[in-house]
Amino acid sequence: MAISVIGGSIADQILFFIGRRYGERVFARFPGVAARVPRVRALVQRWDVLAIIVARFLYGLRFAAPIVIGGCGIHPWRLAFLDLLGGVVWAFVVAGLGYFAGEAIQLWASRLNLSSVLFLMALVLIAGTAWNVIRARRR
Repeated sequence: MAISVIGGSIADQILFFIGRRYGERVFARFPGVAARVPRVRALVQRWDVLAIIVARFLYGLRFAAPIVIGGCGIHPWRLAFLDLLGGVVWAFVVAGLGYFAGEAIQLWASRLNLSSVLFLMALVLIAGTAWNVIRARRR
């Protein structure tokens, strides 16, 4: 969890400073990200503290949010502290969900005999392979 907090915070700090220095130029190069910028800016202007902490939980805005927040003129130390706090919350939530989901699956799987587990694993493998083949043919 500590590595995910540190790694995520370092990546966010880099993206914050990119947004601070090159924000508009970055968005001009990526129209898909530029479409999401007004949504993130509105969120940051309305609730800056909450937006910084929650930014890593927003699906589809994980990389755009720090760049936009960096361009909003928030003091770098305040940004670093709130981002670190958000990273800790995120790490505990994700690790906790993973841990409890793993425990639930392990409890459920322990009730099955070996042949049932192997059958389910083979079924998942076949379904995943078929899905990848279908996706590859569509491309």
